[in-house]
Amino acid sequence: MKIDTTFTILTLAVVAISGNPAVYVFGREVAYVALFAVFLALWLLRSVRLTYKDKLSLGFFALLVTVQISSFGLVALKASIGFMITLGIALLAVRLIPEFQKRFVQVMYAISLVSFPFFIPRIFGVDMQRLFNFIRIPLGPNSIDFHIGVFNLRDEYDGIIRNMSMFWEPGAFAGYLVLALLFLIRDGKSTFRLSRQGLVLIVALLSTQSTTGYLTLMALIIYYLYKSDWAKRTTARLFFLPVLTLCLIGAVAIAINEFAFLGEKISIQLEEASRKDDFSRLNRFGNFLYDVEWIAQRPILGWSATPETRVLLDPEVAELLSGQGNGLTGFTVKFGLSGLLVYLLCVFSNTRRLTGSLPFSLFTVGIVSILLNGEQFLNYPLFLSLIFDTRNKVMPLTGRITPVDYKRTRMPV
Repeated sequence: MKIDTTFTILTLAVVAISGNPAVYVFGREVAYVALFAVFLALWLLRSVRLTYKDKLSLGFFALLVTVQISSFGLVALKASIGFMITLGIALLAVRLIPEFQKRFVQVMYAISLVSFPFFIPRIFGVDMQRLFNFIRIPLGPNSIDFHIGVFNLRDEYDGIIRNMSMFWEPGAFAGYLVLALLFLIRDGKSTFRLSRQGLVLIVALLSTQSTTGYLTLMALIIYYLYKSDWAKRTTARLFFLPVLTLCLIGAVAIAINEFAFLGEKISIQLEEASRKDDFSRLNRFGNFLYDVEWIAQRPILGWSATPETRVLLDPEVAELLSGQGNGLTGFTVKFGLSGLLVYLLCVFSNTRRLTGSLPFSLFTVGIVSILLNGEQFLNYPLFLSLIFDTRNKVMPLTGRITPVDYKRTRMPV
């Protein structure tokens, strides 16, 4: 097998373990330990040099979970080890796989293409579940997924046909697509490649009908227009770009008002959140208010990665966390404001070093924060890998990998 293919397969494995329920057929813990063992074996086989920032970031979270274990006892031990394994997968993926984020974009491009033959027939009423029932993967009696490995054919609660590809829900697919588009905008140098991959990713994103996905897509389009060579012209900056920006904002406002999955969904969740009952805690706004109460009690160090540390104070916490949550505040509940601050600072500093652009670095932090507000992405390695964003020299599979800083590509400010 070619080395390049091996790296792509490893990238696909990281993507799959970051939200494909089918890989958990033997248990999520088994899947994570197995992938971590593979990366650990490769790490021992190759001479992988960790950067000072790698050690600092990894050391911070190791110290944080150690303090949490000392505070809560053995109840926090298993989940804390699980988090460190997830963080280890994220780190080793970035260190072992050259140009990991570029390969991630390529994998999402391929996943998007694969999703269309399964998604499009459903729009026209084809019973895909009946057609593929013979290869359905058994995920247990409590699973609502109808998974065939490469695609999740689960029906949505509201009956709307949405593309979730192989992930646990359409919003998860949308979040990873937005992240891939963000990397394309950051690193895009070939207009042809950007247009081809970008178009497929955008079409796939539109097929998810994700509220967060649509809003972040508009933000990406506006930034991309400002970054383009056309936008450097004085006339464009003074007239066309402001007008175009207003038009895009107007289009978003109209879409929110007209489409149920945008405006009505937001209105309903805000109304439910205002009631502050148990049901309201399941949506992202209600969950935000619920999480803030826990954050206020342990704002710096958090409650650890397990909800068991909070069960005595709220017996329903485990059941509530099994529903939809707010990933941004959820991570803060677990690891405190200190953990969230370190994560966002790493995202900012890595982007700043790679691009040399302060505006784009702040923009990236904003986009990532919005995505986290929609889904629990930090339960998985992909978004955690942003902590360790450094490009590596491409070396033979058995050779030494040295993290290097590529020359900054100055972006328009």
